[in-house]
Formats: sequence, C-alpha cells, structure tokens
Amino acid sequence: MIKLLISIKHPSELENAVRGGADIVDVKDPSKGSLGLPSYSSLREVLSRIKSLNIVGVEVSSAGGDIDRVEPYLQYVAYTVASLGVSYFKIGLAMGSMELAKIMSSHVSQVLKSFNSTKLVLVGYADFKLTGSIEPLKVIEVARDVDASVVMIDTYMKTGKTTFEFLSRNYLELFVKEAHGSSLLAALAGSLRKEHIVDAIELGFDVIGFRGAVCVGGRDGFVSEELVSELKKTIIDYYHGVTRV
Repeated sequence: MIKLLISIKHPSELENAVRGGADIVDVKDPSKGSLGLPSYSSLREVLSRIKSLNIVGVEVSSAGGDIDRVEPYLQYVAYTVASLGVSYFKIGLAMGSMELAKIMSSHVSQVLKSFNSTKLVLVGYADFKLTGSIEPLKVIEVARDVDASVVMIDTYMKTGKTTFEFLSRNYLELFVKEAHGSSLLAALAGSLRKEHIVDAIELGFDVIGFRGAVCVGGRDGFVSEELVSELKKTIIDYYHGVTRV
C-alpha cells in the first residue's frame, strides 16, 4: 500500500497528522521554501512527542532545504538529523549541475551511512524547466551513484500548480520505472490534491506527500486531522476496490 506522507511545520500538528493516518510525518518549514529546513527545536520536539505519546509505526522525515550549491553545513545537519534517529533526510537538488549535485549528495550520504539508520531522499523538481535545476530523471542517476534510498518529485515554486501540470503521465511512469529499476523507492508530492491519489497509486509510486491539501488556511496553515483522514480513506478505499474503475 502506498505510504501517506504529511508535512508538518509545528510540533503541535503531529497528533492530527498521526490520528488522521499518516505513515510518515515530514518536518519542514514551508516559509523557507519547498523543502525548508526546520528548526532543531521543532524536530527534536516532534521526536520527543512521538516517544512520550508512545506513537509506534510512524516514520519521521526531515527536510534539509532546497540546495543550489555545495553547502558544507549540510553535513552537520545530516549528522544532527541522523543522531536524533530520523528515518529519512530529504534534500532538494535545486542546482543545474549534475557534478555539483553528485558532490553534495555524496557528502551527505557518507555522513548518513555512518549511522546506518537514516535514509537519504533526493528530490527533483517538477518545474525544473522554470527553475533551472536538474530534471527528476537525472536525480535518479545521482541517487544511484551516491547510494541514496529514495527519489522524490516535488514542485519548487508553490503557486498552486501541481506536479501533474508540469510533467506528463508518461514521464512520471518512466520515473517510477527507472527508480524501481535502480532499487530506489519513488515518492511524489507537489501541491497535490485528493484526486491525485489514485493516479499516484496506479503509476506505482511508493509514497505520496501532502501539505497544503491537509491544512486549514493553506500551506502555511494548520494540519487538520479530518483532511488527513479523507486522504487516508481514499487510499484504503482504492486498495479495497471501492474507487477502482
């Protein structure tokens, strides 16, 4: 079954995301970009709440930023995230150079490997033609070279346009095929709405991520348990044959 990833900004959103049915809680700061790096205190509090509330079966990911150059500080961030026991560390490859993308990703991968518990997620942008970043299919090549675990498609610019408006179904299908062929999990996000869940499942994605669609007040609002539950129900209904044509 496809995993439901819900991005949260505030630690107080955790319970709503989990009660709604999130499989992965993704901690990030939407005010700092598509993959805005969350504060250390926010990430630590989320993990502390999971422990104190005895929440089991839910994975945690942390965003590492939309990176357009080789940033030495990312190694320190990766070390901190892995030390806290986060399941996934996501970095957006916002640069146009494959060489720089591989160098930066390799540096982060080497740090995470020393812990052997935090998986590296490399993110490509559906709107790469507008941002000048490398395209998602090239991200798979980078991920394969640096031994990452997951490749993801998101949108860099949060204007309301979805990944499906930037990339064709054939492109997304090829992305999944190439990812799986390289033993990588494939994740999809990018201003998605409930109606995109069935498409993501049928394309073969392993993870689907949401933020704005589950917030009262938009992307910078607050996660709603009811809205998360609606997405989870759509996923369950599909696998039970309720929503299949």
